[in-house]
Amino acid sequence: MSNGQQLTSVKHWRVWSGIAIVFVCGLLVGNVATTAYDDYKQKQKWEQGLAGLKQRVMKHLTHELRLSVEQQQAIEPILSQAEVELLQLRMAQQPRVEETVTRTTTELKAKLRPEQQTKLDELYRRLEQRWDSDRKYVRSLHDRPE
Repeated sequence: MSNGQQLTSVKHWRVWSGIAIVFVCGLLVGNVATTAYDDYKQKQKWEQGLAGLKQRVMKHLTHELRLSVEQQQAIEPILSQAEVELLQLRMAQQPRVEETVTRTTTELKAKLRPEQQTKLDELYRRLEQRWDSDRKYVRSLHDRPE
C-alpha cells in the first residue's frame, strides 16, 4: 500500500470515527433530555394532584380509544360524575391516610441523620400542601353549580 493510500485510509477512519462519536453523543444527550422531561411531567402530575385526574383520564381515553370530539363531549359528564364520587371516597379516607403518613414519618425520622430528617420534613410539607390543594379542589367541585 502506498503512502497516499495509507493517508486516505487514515482520513476515512478519522471521519467515520468522528461521525460515530457525534452519533453516540446525540444518543446520550437525547436519553438524558428524555429522562429529565419524563421526570418533569411526573412531578407536574404529582403536584397537580386530584385536580388533574379527570383531565388525565380523558386524555388517556381519547388517545387509547381514538374518541371523536362528539364522543369526548358525551363522555365528559360521565367522567365528571365519577370524579365527584371517587373524590368523595378519597376524602372520606383522607384522615386515616394522613394519620398513617404522619406516624410513619415520625418513625422514619428516628432512623435518619439530621440532614435526611430535614429533607423528609420538606417532603412531608409538600405532601401536606398537596393535600390542602386537593381539599380545595374537592370543595370547588361541591360549590360548582350543576
